[in-house]
Amino acid sequence: MGATGLLAGGSAAAIGSAIDTTGAAASTATATPDWLNVTSSAYDGGADPSGTNDSTGAFAAAIEAAVPGSVIYIPAGTYKISSTLTCTTVPVYFVGDGAWASIIEFTGSKDCFRVYDDTTYGDRTRWGGGFIGITIDGAKASTTVASNGLHVGDLLQYELDLTVQNFATAGSIGVYLDNNYYWTEQLYGRIYAQYCASHVVFDWTSSTASTSSGSFERCDLDIYIDQDHAAFDGVVFQNGAFVTNGSLKIRGNFGSSTTSVSSAALRLTGYQSVNGYSGGSGIIDSSLDIGVECGSGDYTPQTIVFGSSENSISGCVGLLNFGAAGSTFTKSNNDNNIFNFMGQVGGDSTLPLQWATYSSGFPAGVSGHVAFRSLPTGNEVMVTWAFDIAADTALKAGETIVAIDSRFAWDDNKVIPGNNAGSGLTGNVYAPAYITSKGSTADPLTSYFQYAGPAYEGSGSSYWYGQGVYTLSLG
Repeated sequence: MGATGLLAGGSAAAIGSAIDTTGAAASTATATPDWLNVTSSAYDGGADPSGTNDSTGAFAAAIEAAVPGSVIYIPAGTYKISSTLTCTTVPVYFVGDGAWASIIEFTGSKDCFRVYDDTTYGDRTRWGGGFIGITIDGAKASTTVASNGLHVGDLLQYELDLTVQNFATAGSIGVYLDNNYYWTEQLYGRIYAQYCASHVVFDWTSSTASTSSGSFERCDLDIYIDQDHAAFDGVVFQNGAFVTNGSLKIRGNFGSSTTSVSSAALRLTGYQSVNGYSGGSGIIDSSLDIGVECGSGDYTPQTIVFGSSENSISGCVGLLNFGAAGSTFTKSNNDNNIFNFMGQVGGDSTLPLQWATYSSGFPAGVSGHVAFRSLPTGNEVMVTWAFDIAADTALKAGETIVAIDSRFAWDDNKVIPGNNAGSGLTGNVYAPAYITSKGSTADPLTSYFQYAGPAYEGSGSSYWYGQGVYTLSLG
């Protein structure tokens, strides 16, 4: 099949028109990169597009023949693959005739495709590569050992445009984005995933090399999910993996169950401090756009699950809509894990506007609470407080009441209106609160909520209270 066999206007056709479909052409510094047709007899007799014979050897031979810039062309058909195909040559493009035309039928276990680059970043002269116009199907994969459709990581400017489905054995993953050696940057594209135990997972395997990190910086992905089993996760960030300065779109349909489930549309869990990097799994300073629906039933997946306080969504803009078609998810366990989010929220009252309340750790004689909440603008905070001041308790201007999370006090110090009243005072006295500027990254609890009124010591009980909205940063 030549160039005319490619989908008209499709991603494969867009790469170039100079195609060698008969075998491995000689490559020179100035020649068009090789197009390696897996059905060519040059590669272990050629892959079988009918799906009858095992094509693992032909695919492996084509990958072995690839040089940087090669395109491994997979014509329309179904190809049986029984063991892992590994590609470490960068860049190499795997190109099919379309997601529902070129189908990989995986019958093995563990990874179907494993793609990565273990070279030192400073030594790299080329980057890119991609997996385009292909479906990977795990319906015939091992039912006892977890399997992954595409396991890829440690790459720059890698393109994804694929479908992955039916990797349903416990622990299996449709698309496994995993940093073993360095980090991933500028990953972009589209993933359609359905009927997988976990559909798309971001991970950081730090044990492989001392240079790996959990960073997926400046990555832009659109992820579409169809999941008819409520026990299956949608998108997962684990072991300290995170996206920053990027964009993530999640669209999909999630099923319900007649028995209890513990799955989620989005899960963020785990923390690592190793290889000179540290942090929890999260989505940071990015565009986050979620629009999903869930079938009605007694037991439904949660919207967003956070493993601990280390896992967060912060500084993001977009949409969090879990109420499409009037469906109902189980609410998130969000406990102030989402902050400085600017955008619309629907389908879960726990997202993201929660109060962070402090009610202990105050000076002797002071009881009550102070509470903060990030507003939808992403740049404003509401604060409210009410304290009982015991008789003969001295308060002086600038006295610290409690340490607070520095996300509520960013660039400049804040003064918020308040009053106090009670025994030993003449009427209400203007007594604002003072919120000190942002603390250090290493120790976020280094900002403080302070008393800023006139110094006094009441002969009886008194009260200090107030509320207001303030801007975090002026630009």
